[in-house]
Amino acid sequence: MKKTLFTAIILALSGGAHAADMNDLAVNASYLKTSAAAQTINLTPDLADFLPIKDPGSPKWYGADSRQAHMFFNAYMYYKVPSTYTGPVSQILSDSAQKQKISELIDLQLQHMYGAFTTHPGFVDNPGIPSGDYKVNITGAEKVPNENYAKVSYTYDDIVVFSTKLFRGGGATRINFVLPKDPVTIYKKGFPTPGSRKNRCTDDHYNSEGDFWYFWNPYQDGCPITGADLVSVQTDLTPMNVTRNTYPEYARLYGDNDNGDVLQVSYLVGVDENFQNGDLGKKTFTDAFAGLKAAGFQPTVDEPRRKRLSFRFGNKRASIEMLLLDPDSVEFAKQAVHGMKTADIFLYDGHSGLGGYLSPERLADDTGTPLALPQNKYQIFVFQGCSTYAYYNTAFFNLKRSGTDPKGTKNLDIITTGIGAAFDVGAKVDVAFLTSVAAGARPSWQTILDRVHAAEGEDSALSHVNGDEDNPRTPN
Repeated sequence: MKKTLFTAIILALSGGAHAADMNDLAVNASYLKTSAAAQTINLTPDLADFLPIKDPGSPKWYGADSRQAHMFFNAYMYYKVPSTYTGPVSQILSDSAQKQKISELIDLQLQHMYGAFTTHPGFVDNPGIPSGDYKVNITGAEKVPNENYAKVSYTYDDIVVFSTKLFRGGGATRINFVLPKDPVTIYKKGFPTPGSRKNRCTDDHYNSEGDFWYFWNPYQDGCPITGADLVSVQTDLTPMNVTRNTYPEYARLYGDNDNGDVLQVSYLVGVDENFQNGDLGKKTFTDAFAGLKAAGFQPTVDEPRRKRLSFRFGNKRASIEMLLLDPDSVEFAKQAVHGMKTADIFLYDGHSGLGGYLSPERLADDTGTPLALPQNKYQIFVFQGCSTYAYYNTAFFNLKRSGTDPKGTKNLDIITTGIGAAFDVGAKVDVAFLTSVAAGARPSWQTILDRVHAAEGEDSALSHVNGDEDNPRTPN
């Protein structure tokens, strides 16, 4: 995790990932909101899970075991009124400085959905994730009787990703979850007695305040947090339409896409901790190289941290450049920018850094130039890390937007994950994807994602494709 991400949210709050252990968890909530993976197995999803909602205006989307849904709810938060504010509590939102602090704390409160949707009852086997592009509208504030708090009400509007197991029958699903009433004090309330050294409402190992939002669980044994400390939320998840028979734009991908007749793949793998033997990222790198060779890709460069493979099909050729890098390094940022600007396919496998490692802002800071993607070049980006839907989806589509492509999806398709992606299956997932699209075959996006899901096995990260709603319906 980049140390520069450890910034205060408010009142000096400070500080991962299943895809690579949990070293990149602590980061402030405002950053999360603004920064906003050759198998032949073809799984056939249960069609009952994919009945489309009759809403022709909604976006379409596909994941083998995940579903995108609209989520809207009303909630509130308690905000301790500072002594420096002397006006009526009901008018506190008129004070721009106070409203900014309140907005940041609402972001922090909402950040706790990450823990709620993965560790709380009802979601352990049906996990989900909010996006990094949610919309909050603060609707009012009122004085809490007999307390120096303002009760701040707001609405939340978002497109989320959840396991398909929540959507049996294909219709809207009602869910219930909780958020901390006061996100500033909730961590302290997890200690059973004054002077206790271990918080009883979170993970045994990742027990710090900075990690709390990701692991918190007031339902676990011994947790002293009570209902009085929580806000109950009830909402309906309305699933989005599902795409059928959409295809990558193979004619452009295999054709002269600014790379001649060569399909260029930039494949970066991030180390877990270091470059030593036994590192999980290094193992992904070596295992993927072996898997691609076994699938018929011919190695042309075989160095410890750099490898290149080639595959010929007809009069076309695919070239895969593999690099093993420290995702916290400037070199990683430079190579990522180069790949995103020039490659037909950009694939990253490793820690997400909670969006920090590949955020356009970080890449611009480390390279000294704002990231600009080629507007008319068709590309596929794959982010095989933890919860990458929340971090990398909207940001990169925005960089492809133009006057003729206001959503940025005509020249870009993105594969992201809904929850933690495991290093244990990273190589299999990457090979399943690359052998599907870079070896001359022309499977549909649905088949590709089914193969990715098969490669994930029990370590599903709810992988899915975004932006394919305007893609061809035939393998041209």
